[in-house]
Amino acid sequence: MNFSDLRAILQYVPQFRGSTFVVALDGAVVDSPDFSNILLDLAVLRSLNINVVLVHGAAFQIESLGKKRGVELSNVDGTGITDESTLEVSIDAISRLSSSVMQSLTTAKLKAATANAIHAHPAGIIKGIDAGLTGTIERIDAGVLQSFIEQDILPVVPPLGFDADGQTLRVNSDAVAREVATALGAAKMLFVSTENPRIHLAEERQFSSENALTFVKSGSLPPGLASKLNHGAHATRDGVTRVHMIGSRSDDALLAELFSNEGVGVMIYSDDYRQIRKATRSDVDELYLLIHRAMEEDQLVTRTRAEIISHIDDYIVMEVDGNVVGCVAVHFYPEETQAELACLFVKKGHTDQGYGRALVSAAIKQSGELKAEQIFALSTQAAGYLEREGFKRIDNLEKLPQSRRERWKENGRNALLLIRAASD
Repeated sequence: MNFSDLRAILQYVPQFRGSTFVVALDGAVVDSPDFSNILLDLAVLRSLNINVVLVHGAAFQIESLGKKRGVELSNVDGTGITDESTLEVSIDAISRLSSSVMQSLTTAKLKAATANAIHAHPAGIIKGIDAGLTGTIERIDAGVLQSFIEQDILPVVPPLGFDADGQTLRVNSDAVAREVATALGAAKMLFVSTENPRIHLAEERQFSSENALTFVKSGSLPPGLASKLNHGAHATRDGVTRVHMIGSRSDDALLAELFSNEGVGVMIYSDDYRQIRKATRSDVDELYLLIHRAMEEDQLVTRTRAEIISHIDDYIVMEVDGNVVGCVAVHFYPEETQAELACLFVKKGHTDQGYGRALVSAAIKQSGELKAEQIFALSTQAAGYLEREGFKRIDNLEKLPQSRRERWKENGRNALLLIRAASD
């Protein structure tokens, strides 16, 4: 790890300290070799004074125990019909799994306790079919979970609910995670499966809650992933700021997702996670660090902090999760009705996300608003990229504003001149 990685991690610690994260593990994750790494990640989160509530599924264990006993199961994930024999197998499998999880947490030196905090009622008749002993969650006993947290105890919540008569009901763990996160006002909810969700969502890494629900309705996703995307989207609508879906086989899965802007999985958000906006004076330090790295690699000309401050109104930034990851500047020459696209840069680790194109588009839009007729750029390394964005190479430097032409001669950089119209 280099120091820039450490800085990126440390910027999140004050934001997360004292927050509550609900971590939902599929049963298959608990039964996999990845679980030991997940435990280590949970221990790190607790060491940073982040409250953790663990919800676990059990479909994998229920299916395995059903086969072992020769029981034909009516449903394994708590979303369909649960008959009496299936509930019996489910209770046994979930109880064994909860006990195993508790033992593992103790080995990791994490104090934990199981919590019967789910109040439910029978789901009743769904689409003309009686769901039997499948439950619908009425409410979560947040007081019980909060009391555990206040005693520095990690609550473990299994996917079983209880009705007013004491009847045990099978409930879906994705739904449990959503209701627990909402009831506790959790800052984050994390779904962890053995399969990386990016396999099925290759082009999408972040969803607004609305876009996530639209994707679910498309019917193109495996049921398990669709369930998580659906419950995650509704959780963000109910106040959970971020929901993450990750694969357990990624190295340091939880930490890599939480302590980086882009993460390793898929995220659903309720607010402006990613935005392009005008820079302000509060961005100067981040801009200077960003530009300084590019200057070291000779990608940008030297700019001092004072120069950035004096032209701060010219800068546009790409912000991801509250952090500046890219920038561009638009310098206007009113006498020539020309604008210069300058200081285009995207931080390493955030490339190939379309951020550069978005920044160029924002710069072109701003040039038009300034009533510029042309926008030009002087580039040593990004000429090919800018050509794909509609710029054309020009050999005649007389096309530059005089003041800019003089500065170009002074700095001695063998930059190429590219020009395009300031409006599409």
